[in-house]
Amino acid sequence: MAVLVLGALAAVAAAAGIRVLQREPVAPDVGQVPRAAQSTAAPDTRSSLPSAPARPRGAAERPANPPGPPLRLAIPGDRVNAPVVPIGVRPDGSLALPDSPHTVGWWIGSAAAGDPRDGTLLAGHVDSAREGLGALAALHELETGDQIVVVDAFRVRHAYAVAARRSYPKYALPRDVFRISGRPGLTLVTCGGPFDRRTRQYRDNVVVYAVPAG
Repeated sequence: MAVLVLGALAAVAAAAGIRVLQREPVAPDVGQVPRAAQSTAAPDTRSSLPSAPARPRGAAERPANPPGPPLRLAIPGDRVNAPVVPIGVRPDGSLALPDSPHTVGWWIGSAAAGDPRDGTLLAGHVDSAREGLGALAALHELETGDQIVVVDAFRVRHAYAVAARRSYPKYALPRDVFRISGRPGLTLVTCGGPFDRRTRQYRDNVVVYAVPAG
């Protein structure tokens, strides 16, 4: 219940342009990342960003479409059309993912959709025994250049293009995955690799990095 309340407050704050800061989490179903693994760098997608047009002298700083809390995630081709809800971090440092694999979580420590300065992070389960494949199972098939759309709470559509897809062992997930400051774009995280029936967890995390498109 506390996570739901925190998420609701975060959505209101984000809509007002206020960032809710939380300590940096680890990925779904992962313990703390060992120090030795923290040197593994996530790909730097900033060089892939389109250059911003020059702003006329005296033009307003406010963007035409101000950032808004993510409300829905869509991947064209009818691959994904899933609701997005705000999520926080559990005491063990893992993301408090939605129970249903058909719902995607927006980490409230990341930026709202369409933020021109910082990145947005979405995460969710790849599947479940009861509900089958989840929305983010599609991450395993995405390729460079594929389109992703995030619809925010103001019904504004924010388009992204896949810049990279990576698979990391959970114990070696780069900390840079959660360092969204100064890196506008979209990061999506789910599980992958072989499934360990003893621990009931997947071995890896699949991470897709996308940059603003258009």
